[in-house]
Amino acid sequence: MKREVKAGIAGLVFGSMLVGCGVAPEQEELGGVEDVTTESEAEAQMSAENVLEESRGYAKPAPLARFLPAVEYGGGKFLAVWTDVRTGGIYGTRVKPDGTVLDKDDIRINIGDVEGFRPGIGFNGTHFFVVWESLNGVDAVRVKPDGTVVGPVFNVISTDESFGPVRVACSPKICLVTYTISGDDERVIYFTRVTKDGVVLDTADQTLSAFPNFANDASPTWNNKTKEFLVVWSDEHGQGPENADIYGNRVKEDGTILDGTGFPISQAEGAQTTPDVEWTHKNYQVVWTDERNGNPDIFGARVSKTGMVKDPDGIPISTAAGAQAEPRLAHHNDKSLVVWDDRRDGPHAVWGARWGENGDVWDPSGFPISTGDLPQEYLPDVAYGGGKFFVVYSGQETFDPLEPHFILGTRVTHQAQVKDVPALPLTRQR
Repeated sequence: MKREVKAGIAGLVFGSMLVGCGVAPEQEELGGVEDVTTESEAEAQMSAENVLEESRGYAKPAPLARFLPAVEYGGGKFLAVWTDVRTGGIYGTRVKPDGTVLDKDDIRINIGDVEGFRPGIGFNGTHFFVVWESLNGVDAVRVKPDGTVVGPVFNVISTDESFGPVRVACSPKICLVTYTISGDDERVIYFTRVTKDGVVLDTADQTLSAFPNFANDASPTWNNKTKEFLVVWSDEHGQGPENADIYGNRVKEDGTILDGTGFPISQAEGAQTTPDVEWTHKNYQVVWTDERNGNPDIFGARVSKTGMVKDPDGIPISTAAGAQAEPRLAHHNDKSLVVWDDRRDGPHAVWGARWGENGDVWDPSGFPISTGDLPQEYLPDVAYGGGKFFVVYSGQETFDPLEPHFILGTRVTHQAQVKDVPALPLTRQR
C-alpha cells in the first residue's frame, strides 16, 4: 500500500457489507493543543444540519466526527476518541461513570503536524495510550486522566505500507501496538512494544502471522496472570477471504513470540472476521463476525491462558435475522458485555449480550443498546469502569460513513439496563 493512496484507506468490512470511510480533509496544520478551527470553518460546521429532533433538546452540532470511535477506562474516567474533521484528525472527550461529559469542547489528541485517523486506545495504569494511522505509519501520544496530552506525538512504526485497524493493549510497563503491513501479495500482522514513558522498543520485524498470506484486523489484550499478551486476527491461510479463520498468538512482555505464526481459534465454514479479545482472569474470550450460516452472525470462543481453545466449534452469541457484525467486548467479574452492529430490523443499530466466563450467553436474543436517537447507529466499542459498561458508537441520519456523523455513548449496567436514553452526544455542543 503506497503512501500516496494511504489517506484513502479506511474500508471497514461489516461481514458481507463493505463500507468505505473517508479521511478528514486536509486543513492548515498548527501546533499546540488549542482548538485552531478558523471562524469560517466554525460557521460552516455550526450550519450543519441538526439531524436529531429538536424536541430532544439537543443544541446545534459541534464540529462533526468521521468514523470509528474507541473507548477505554482509567483513572476514574472513560476516554472516548475518534477521527475528526478538525486539524490533527484525532479528538476525544472524557466521561465520568455517572454520565457527565467532562470535555464539552473536546480534546485535541493529535497535537502533531501529520493528520491521523482510525484511533485505538489503551490504559497502562497511569496514562491513556492513544494510537492511530497516519501518513507516517503509526503514531501515538499519551494522555493523562485529567485530559492533559503529554506530547510530543511520536512515531511507533515508520512505513508507507501499514494498514489498520491499529489497536493497543497495555501492561503496567509495556503497551503492545498491533497493525497490518500490506504488500502487493500479502498482509502480515505486526506488533511494536512501547514503554510506559513512550519509548519505542522494537525496531526489527515483529511478525505474528504466517506469510506469504493475507491477515487482517488484529486485536490484543493483556493477561496480568501470565504476564503475556494475546493477539487475535482474521487469517486467510491461502484459502481466500470467503474462508478466512480466526487465529491467535501469545507475546511476552519482553517481545518473545510463544506460538510461532499463530494457532487457529475458529476454522468454521465460511468467513470469520473482525475479532476482538479480552482476558477475564480465568480465560481469554474471543468474539468475531461469522458467516458459517450464510449470514453474518456473532460467535465467540474461550481460550485458556496456555492457548488451548475450549470452544473449537464456537459459541453462538447472536444469530438473529439480518446481519450482525463488528463485535467488541469488555469484561468485569464473571461476565463480558459483547456489543455489535445489528441489522435485524433493517437500519443499523447497536445491540449487545452478556457472556459468562463459563461460556453461557445470558441474552441469547440480545438486547438493544442504541435506541434510535439517530436513524442509523453503528460501529460500537465498549469499556468497563466505575460500575458500568460504556458503549460508544457512530450515529447518522442516512447510513453513509463517507459523510460526517456523530459519536454517541451510553452506559449499560450488569443487569443489561441501558442508562442513557437518549444517548449522550459526545460530538456536539452542550
